[in-house]
Amino acid sequence: MNDARMTIRLPGDTLLFAQRYAKKRQISLSELVVRYFNRLKETFSREDEVSASVSEVAGIIPSDIDVEQMYREHVAEKYL
Repeated sequence: MNDARMTIRLPGDTLLFAQRYAKKRQISLSELVVRYFNRLKETFSREDEVSASVSEVAGIIPSDIDVEQMYREHVAEKYL
């Protein structure tokens, strides 16, 4: 892998936090930035995927489920 240099400007308090965070975890600031960008890359690649819990909360129902049949079964169990 070819390493490249990058210069960034950060507010002083943000830099201080990042330095303390990296030191506490015994990694360099460069490694911290690499890990952060790798996490962003993973998130970006999964952007279109929806987790099961999000689907449930959002009310998304898989297309292979017969919703009307499920409702009929629910009503039959509830009232019969």
